[in-house]
Amino acid sequence: MSRFNDYSYYKNRRVLQIVAAALFVIFVVATLLGWVLFTDIETVFLSASMAALIYISLGTTGKYNRTGICFFLGILVWLLGDIFWAYNSMRGGSMPIVEHISDNMYLVSDYVFLLGAIVYCRDVFKKSDYQRIAVNAFAVAIVTSVIGYRFAINYHNYNHGISVELVDLLLYFFVSVFSIMIAVIVLGRTGTKGHHKAFYMILVSMLVFSLIEIRFTYMMIINKDPENDYIDIIYYLCILVYSFAWMIPDIGEKVITPKDRVSKKEKYVPWFNVIFILVLSVILYSVHFFGSNMLLLMIIVALAYLIMCKTVQANALAEELLARQKDETARLEKMVEEKVKELQAANDHLEYVSNTDALTKLYNRRYGMEHLEKLVKDGSTYPIALYSLDLNYFKPINDNYGHDMGDVVLREVGRRLGNLKQDRCISVRMGGDEFLVIFKNATNEVAVRGIADLICKAMDEPIDATLNTEDGKTMSHTFNISASIGIADIPSDTNDIEDLYKKADDALYTVKHTSEKSSYLLYREMDEFKKTHNKQEQ
Repeated sequence: MSRFNDYSYYKNRRVLQIVAAALFVIFVVATLLGWVLFTDIETVFLSASMAALIYISLGTTGKYNRTGICFFLGILVWLLGDIFWAYNSMRGGSMPIVEHISDNMYLVSDYVFLLGAIVYCRDVFKKSDYQRIAVNAFAVAIVTSVIGYRFAINYHNYNHGISVELVDLLLYFFVSVFSIMIAVIVLGRTGTKGHHKAFYMILVSMLVFSLIEIRFTYMMIINKDPENDYIDIIYYLCILVYSFAWMIPDIGEKVITPKDRVSKKEKYVPWFNVIFILVLSVILYSVHFFGSNMLLLMIIVALAYLIMCKTVQANALAEELLARQKDETARLEKMVEEKVKELQAANDHLEYVSNTDALTKLYNRRYGMEHLEKLVKDGSTYPIALYSLDLNYFKPINDNYGHDMGDVVLREVGRRLGNLKQDRCISVRMGGDEFLVIFKNATNEVAVRGIADLICKAMDEPIDATLNTEDGKTMSHTFNISASIGIADIPSDTNDIEDLYKKADDALYTVKHTSEKSSYLLYREMDEFKKTHNKQEQ
């Protein structure tokens, strides 16, 4: 049994979920009470429990497994940030380098969460749509980051130019805007209804988390303290919701079908966006918010965005052409397959017609003789017994009731011979009222006589023949016929096919008319039969 179907596994996961929730409650209480050092240490265990929750749930995430891995790694990096932060806190905050590493860990975790959102798009959308989403979100994030940079430079705290701290803040801002745009565009592409509840949990948490990060960036730029007890609680609440969302058992079973929003006007959207960026840049330049360098940068961003969009459109066209080609190939393959089936059916029918007697539906003379030749040439089915069969009292039926009634009788004879139900036998109509039965692997005389007895029994049963005439009348008669059967085999009697057929016929005509009922004679017993029969006649 898989570990994901095991009761103990789900029980342990439930226990871990309760532990994580309990640690979060403790964190909230400690934060509100102002226990700074305690909360700094306690968040390490809280982050570890949330990372463990996602890790043990990865086996149930199905097609979203890669997205789940990204969120797990994001929380893992966040945990590293908590560890460094707690260590610095225990040292009385006297290690700025450790604090800087912690801040960078938190920034990296934001990027890993963003990577998870991008991977989700890659799993849900086709390649061109996924690229279009990423390019549009990236463009918005770049433009707003450039504006944010200029805003920070214009503020007195950063009027000396760019710094490491400003770069960190802009990176926070960039990834937050990128995450928000990814969430908004995905929601626009897939609609607001029909999603798994885990989708809504992660979506809302990502939006709230990103908005808080933007607030953090803004507060730092305007030189105000961004730290807030309630904000810290919301940070960890968002991450807790992330981890709880991935625990929902059927998260990997829900399939999202993106809306087909691509229209003929889609190709004009990049141009509209580029014009908007350029107009906005000129306006900001005219009000002296941008300098000439920033204006040039925005023009480069607009051109880069246009190039990326055109590349995406080219990829989408290639993807569409490839899909059409694949569909056309599949259609042609299906047509070829259908034609092959039709030809095979036609060939099978032709083979059936060429091998089958039209009246009795038994094998015809040509097939019977070819089959016999193959058996003799192969040699692996020796001995081969040949039964030559001729109907008694059939000619009077044709003479007195007509050939149509005779055909009815022959069809019934063919049906009975075809129903012998012997795997090693085939029945053949040679023509007229003459038939053959070919019996391979006739290893003993008992089996040979057994087949003959079956044939005699079948032929001795009365035949109820009904004929519908052309004038609408129905003729019904019961006929009592019988069969005379001569039997010869290879290799006991001969090794030559023509001779085998002749000897079976000789035995047939020797036994013919010696009994009112069906009878048979083995060629090897023919001389003894003649002597006995002659004595009886004398």
